[in-house]
Amino acid sequence: MPPARPLLAAALVAALSTATASAAAPVTLSASQEKAMGIVLAVAKPASNAPVAALPGAVTPPLNGRRVVAAPFAGTVMRVHVLEGQAVKAGAPLVTLFSREALSLSSELIQNQAELRVAEASARRLQQLASEGVIAGARAEEAQARLAQARAMVNERRRLLSGAGGASGEYVLRAPAAGRVAAITAQPGGGLEAMAPAVTLDSADRLWVEAHVSPEIARKLKVGYPMRVGDVSGRIVALGASIDSKTRSLPLRAELSATGGLAPGQTVTLTLLSPAPAAAQAIPRGALVQDHAGARVFVKTAAGYEARPVTVAGVAGAEAVVTGLSSGARVAASGASQLKSALGH
Repeated sequence: MPPARPLLAAALVAALSTATASAAAPVTLSASQEKAMGIVLAVAKPASNAPVAALPGAVTPPLNGRRVVAAPFAGTVMRVHVLEGQAVKAGAPLVTLFSREALSLSSELIQNQAELRVAEASARRLQQLASEGVIAGARAEEAQARLAQARAMVNERRRLLSGAGGASGEYVLRAPAAGRVAAITAQPGGGLEAMAPAVTLDSADRLWVEAHVSPEIARKLKVGYPMRVGDVSGRIVALGASIDSKTRSLPLRAELSATGGLAPGQTVTLTLLSPAPAAAQAIPRGALVQDHAGARVFVKTAAGYEARPVTVAGVAGAEAVVTGLSSGARVAASGASQLKSALGH
């Protein structure tokens, strides 16, 4: 046996339509009639922004918020000190490697240090002789140049070996800044080529969202306009100027004000917003009725339900922003089609 509720709602609509002599006359419904017609009320709330579009996007780290820590020498991974998702401080050890290149460079550093000591002694001696007039000053200047060259060689070797463990051939890759481990390429026992990435760090707690928008939507947006992902708000930080020949769209990047439990790589739906007109109100999208006569909502007043014409400022997802309603107006968020028939619209 078919359920009685749809039949009851249809009968109510037919009765109300017959009883409504004027399209402008409000319709009074009892609580049981509202329930039978599936009417649920929502309150119009002031809106400062209007939705432009709801689009799929991907969460990414900020463009310059990701740091790649590379191995300066080819070598074998001895130990990995961190895990994905782990927060690290600046200078924290990330990976320990053994490298024959580092071992060879350590030996070269020892030799360069010895050469530096000889150059320093020679420069001091020749400078003294030059000041006494025993030798020409040019010879002392040449000695100073050789000293500077020897010192530069030692400093360069020390810089390259800044993480190396003496003459053992082991060296440690350290975090260049505080952050969170996003990816680990190095694996214990595996090899790494020189300048190959070992660990990737996200050095900021901020997140971005990347999406592609059509030219029609892009014309309604500007850098700085608000957006949101769920309950997390944000703003547009970049909007492309050139249309991609394959997708026929423009790239868009937005910065979120908080992470909101989101993670890089996550697929989300972002709602793009623009400033709303004065006195705009936010209502559920289901409250809108749009046809050749325009857009209307059904407002419950003391006299009953009546249709109110509105101007749509924006619609996206489950939300609509309109003008032509007063703040606090109670609108039919569902059951609008039944009310439309009952009011003769």
